[in-house]
This record gives sequence, C-alpha cells and structure tokens, in this order.
Amino acid sequence: MAAGSEDAFCRLFDHYWNRVYSSALVLTKSSQMAQDVAQEVFLQLWQNREKATDIQKLDGFLFISARNLIFKKMSRLKLEEAYQHYLTYQARVESGDTSVSAEFKELQTLVELGISQLPPQQQKAFRLSRERGLSHEEISHQMGVSRAAVKDYIVRSLAFLRKYLREHALLATALLSRFL
Repeated sequence: MAAGSEDAFCRLFDHYWNRVYSSALVLTKSSQMAQDVAQEVFLQLWQNREKATDIQKLDGFLFISARNLIFKKMSRLKLEEAYQHYLTYQARVESGDTSVSAEFKELQTLVELGISQLPPQQQKAFRLSRERGLSHEEISHQMGVSRAAVKDYIVRSLAFLRKYLREHALLATALLSRFL
C-alpha cells in the first residue's frame, strides 16, 4: 500500500472497515458519525500511505486514529453547542429580555473578548459562519479566499477560543453552569 497500490488498500479497507466502524459506533452511539469517522480514518491512511511502512500494528493504529478523531469531533460539537446556547442568550439580551441576568452579560463579554482577539480574517470568517450561518463556500466568495482558507480560519478560531475559554475557565464555568 505504501507504494500506492490501490488493490492493497482495498484489501486493508475490506479487512478492517467493519472493525473500525464498530469500535467507532460503540464510542459515538451514532451510526452516521461512526461511518464518517471510519471513512476519515481510511482517507487519512491513504493520504499518508508513504508513512504506512512505519506502522507496526495496523489494527492498533486504526483504532487509535478513530478514537482520537472521535474525541476531536465530540470536542468540536460541544464547543459549537455551547456557542449556539450563547447565541440564543445573546438574542434574548438584544431583544431586551429582562430575565437574562448580569452574569450572562459577563459571559457574553468574555466570549466577545475572545473573538475580538482573533486576527481580522479569522474573526470575519468565524462571525460569518457562526453568527450568520453561512457555508464555507458562501464565506469564501464573500471574503475572496479559497474554501480551504475559510476552513483553516474557522479551525484556528475555534482552537484559539477553546484555549482562551480554558484559560478563563473558572469564570466561564461558573457563568456557564447558570445557563447551560
């Protein structure tokens, strides 16, 4: 397979697909996510096939790759879910809903401070994606950059915000626990 043999890759795929999918299904409890994870694991294996000769135990490598990918996806989903909650409350604040407490306004300020520290292109891509709900394709047209650049901006933005909120975790956790 390292030499680019599609036949060898197909044999590996056929041999390991069900096992990788099944282990992903156990962790995710979602057929769709398990299928996505398994496909991505094999895609990464094919894309990095030159390095496949370094792998001592392929089955262990595949399962660890699947597990790491699942953790990454779940972390991303949790952050996106928290951000959606934030946007919901932000809309309530902007509409003048008096039931929204001062603590949430502090949380809103913390998130906005994090976003404001992003580089301009990342900030713009992030806001277009998360606040306006635009697709990567729409954002790339609006910003005049490639879809890959948009994806990179958003990935970097999310990574920064995760780190930023982790650094401010005591305040964020205390405030989030009141609203989520």
